[in-house]
Amino acid sequence: MSLEEWRTVFSGATLISVVFVALNYWMARGKVKSDSELAQDKEICQQAILAIERAFEALSGDGEVESPPEPDRLNWLTASRQILKFKNLKSRLKTELYKLVCSEHEEHWRHKFYLLLDKDSLSSPSYFQGADYLPISSENIDPTSALVIFNFMQWNPNQPDPLSDVNKDEIIGDGYTLNGLHGFKRYLEILREQRADRSENA
Repeated sequence: MSLEEWRTVFSGATLISVVFVALNYWMARGKVKSDSELAQDKEICQQAILAIERAFEALSGDGEVESPPEPDRLNWLTASRQILKFKNLKSRLKTELYKLVCSEHEEHWRHKFYLLLDKDSLSSPSYFQGADYLPISSENIDPTSALVIFNFMQWNPNQPDPLSDVNKDEIIGDGYTLNGLHGFKRYLEILREQRADRSENA
């Protein structure tokens, strides 16, 4: 092999080595970035969960009031601010893992807020007006804080419902889920009968 051919081989090997080193560098850098994002998201997610827990505690009197919550202006203001803090922290998450974790906690607390506030007493304006029953009062519930809380407790219609993907017939026919559940099995039969009657009368 001539000297020129050796030089060509050596140059090619050098180029491959450079490419290999560069690939290792970028792979290592990508892993470090990924690990850093996970660690950062873990902290953000923990703070977000803490914020929504504090929101519920503020509105429910540290969890001691079952429902409805006291019509306390400061409690509603504090709870709404913590909800906004939760939403802000959640929006900063970058990794799919912690976005999912945070969303799962959000649904749990959304249901807790719903149970706390789903009461007939809140259907009366007197609950929000305060002791003097005036539309404008230093004691009444701040409308913005109430809107933030009511918005949080509602199911987002644009959010996919995981129940939509459940195959009910598969579960009913699996041979073990309904064992011993005679009342529920009869309930399913009644539903089928009612649907059949509606179809016939349509």
